[in-house]
This record gives sequence, structure tokens and C-alpha cells, in this order.
Amino acid sequence: MREPVMRNLALALPCLLAVACGGDFSNDDLEFQNALPQREDLAAKLPDSARAGQGLGTHVQRLSASQVLGGTSELALQAYQAGTRFNTSVDRLLSLLELVRDARPSTRETDRRIWGPFPAKDHPGQELRFVMERQDADFAYLLQFRPKGSGEDAWWTYLPGAFKADGGIRKGTGTLALDLKEARAHGLKTGDAMALDRLDIDYQTKALPTSVELLFTAAGAATPDTRYASRQTPEGLGEMAFRLPGVDFVPGNLTETLDIVARWTPDGRGVLVLNILAGDAKGAQYTECWDAGTRITFMQRNWDFLNPTEGNRSTCPDVSALDLVP
Repeated sequence: MREPVMRNLALALPCLLAVACGGDFSNDDLEFQNALPQREDLAAKLPDSARAGQGLGTHVQRLSASQVLGGTSELALQAYQAGTRFNTSVDRLLSLLELVRDARPSTRETDRRIWGPFPAKDHPGQELRFVMERQDADFAYLLQFRPKGSGEDAWWTYLPGAFKADGGIRKGTGTLALDLKEARAHGLKTGDAMALDRLDIDYQTKALPTSVELLFTAAGAATPDTRYASRQTPEGLGEMAFRLPGVDFVPGNLTETLDIVARWTPDGRGVLVLNILAGDAKGAQYTECWDAGTRITFMQRNWDFLNPTEGNRSTCPDVSALDLVP
């Protein structure tokens, strides 16, 4: 999942490390800092076996004899892998905000904080700043660049974000984005992210289950074409949902667009529903459940009229708490 994008982002703010950190924070400063998301707010909740990297697959497999009752669920492992990559992407992006959260602002105004400007070490001739503004419970923030020595009107935004506080510290709804197309238009090199125009993150932490969504817009596309979403409950139930276009999932002339929702318990039992939205097998739906050892205990195929199910549906774990819609 788009890992090279996040490797590029990790280089965007190294100059902020030079800012003095720790101490000298007013209560107002802390209010601004708490408007920025942290890892525990956005990370996908994975079973212990998945966090340990147990047998993670590398590609979405074709529906075939490889999915056998009692055998290892390749789709479950791939769902766990999606969760691991999701967390890696979130970590790398949030590490940029953590540099700001731990640093004293350069400028303090009643409802505004500014960090910088600083030289953009990885982009010669450019400088950057981070700006946050507050209006009641709403916060907006911008990571901006401009040619060194130019005026106020020359600032352009690479990373916009927003947060609406609701219900406590870091509770609320937020958005965060990377405008890679705009960066290239201003001469910044985006390296391995050339295939993307934009990455958007939407999240809500005000109600259970909490949720986070990553949307990837390919270069030249009008709307996002790849989606990853995560939800979780305090009891440890986790969910990964992802939409993948252009997957050669079944033999034929067309590639498929897959919509996959996988849910699991803390001990690793789970249930997955896969829908094919477009392609040679459009309309096909596959459901499976697995035990704590990731062995398939139940299978259902809507295209198989002679043998539509195998195993016992009662082996599927109760993940109904994730049915709640905040």
C-alpha cells in the first residue's frame, strides 16, 4: 500500500528537529497541540499474531482451491497485512505532526500559532512554516512552502488539516491531506509518489467505534480510486475495509475492483466479506470465517448453487459491535 509515499513524507520536516523542544508551553499551546492526532487515535487494531507479522501474504489471491475449509486463510493474512501497512502509513505521516507538537511555536497570537519559517533542507531554495488557527472548537492547520526570501503571498500549502473538538482531549473529527500535485507544480520533487496526486485522511474519535479512512487519488484522476479504512472498539475488535481497483482476481479479459471488509477479535478469530464490484466476476460475493490459528472454519460463495456453503456459520465470531455507525 503506497509505502514509498510515506517514505518521502518523512523527509519533509527535518528542519523542525532543530527547534527547541520541551517546557514553556501555555495552556493555550496545549490546546493547539491536542488538536493534532496521535498514533493511538488513528492506528488500526490488529490481533497479536498479526502484529508479530505471522505469515503475512503479499498479494490478493485469486478465488481458487487455495481457499480450503480447514486451511490457512490467505485473505485473512492479507487483511492483516493491509492493517500493518495502514499503520505504517499513519505512523510516517503523524511523525511530521509530532515534531510540531513537541516544539515551542515561533509566533503566538490569541487564536494562531506559527512554527517557522525554516529552511527546507531537502528542497534547496525553499523555506517552510507550520500554521495553526483556532475558531471556537475548530482548528485548521497548514504546512506551507515558499521560495526563500519571497513575500507572504508566495506561501502555498502542501499539507492542509482540520480538527473539530467534541467530547474531550483529542476527541472529535478531523481531516489531513497531502497535495502532491500542488507540490510538483511548485517544483518540489515527490520521488516515488509521482503516481499520486493526493492522499486524504479522514477520521473520527468522538464516538465508538472510532474510524480512520485513507483515500489515494492517482495522478490525473478526478476522484480517489483506492480506499483503506479502519475501525475499532475499546474491547479490541478491529476492522479493515479496502477497495482495490485493477486486480486480476479471476481468469478473464477484465481486471476486478474488489471491496473487502475484514473484522477480527483480539485473539485473532475473524470474518471477511469480499464483493467484486467490476470486472469478469462482477456481482460475486465471498464470505469466510477463521479461527485463532487463521484456519478457515466457514465459507460461502453466492455463485455456487450446488455447494454454496462449507463449514459451520456458528464458528464465526461475534463482531456485531462494529455494526454501530457513529
